[in-house]
Amino acid sequence: MTRPALLDNVTHRHLRLHTGRSAALGDARQSALALPAEFRQLQAHFPIVFQRVDGQDGGSAFQPIALFGLEEGQNLFLSDAGWDAPVVPMALQRDPFMIGRNGDTLQLHIDLDSPRIVGPGQGEVGTAVFLPHGGHSEYLDHVVSLLEHLHAHAQQLPAFIAALTQHQLLEPFVLDVELADGSQSRLSGLYTVHEERLAALPGAALQALARDNHLLPIYMQLASLSQLPGLIERHNRLHAIG
Repeated sequence: MTRPALLDNVTHRHLRLHTGRSAALGDARQSALALPAEFRQLQAHFPIVFQRVDGQDGGSAFQPIALFGLEEGQNLFLSDAGWDAPVVPMALQRDPFMIGRNGDTLQLHIDLDSPRIVGPGQGEVGTAVFLPHGGHSEYLDHVVSLLEHLHAHAQQLPAFIAALTQHQLLEPFVLDVELADGSQSRLSGLYTVHEERLAALPGAALQALARDNHLLPIYMQLASLSQLPGLIERHNRLHAIG
């Protein structure tokens, strides 16, 4: 559950946040939303796949995600030192901030129940959100810029998904994994781009995908599947240590 509140420099003038990465701060999650605009950076480190999500209209749609683990609540990119990868998906970076609306106006909200909020009596630990005179801290300026980019790129996601479904390019896949201890694990309920169907598209369809900036993220998603063996290796290392 979240408890969003409109951020302001009076009510939240003393607000400080833990900005590191750990399970205690809410990062023990198997995946995070991945937007097509960041596929190029993410594919070098994480598998990118698609999952079905329930829509507000009662139907379902597809959503791309960066995969961090093979089990629910497992993030294999968390270590004792923090985040063990050069990049973090924007949807994960934004915590505990979110975008709210007042009519057509976008507003900056914060989740007051987030474990990232430094509680009373913890002193000057964490990062200040506002400067003493009420202005934005450098950290808050970064958050505002991040959320602007996140919102802009999220507006392009429905068109990307529509193009994939129009050409029937998404297919379900199951990943059966034999772990180092001999046990079996199965990752299911996920989708990937159908590579053969993509290759068989007529030239006009490929040109339209390229024109609408969909072709590059499609290829980046396919390339990201080469990170699956690395994810399995991380899983095996974790269990070998445990």
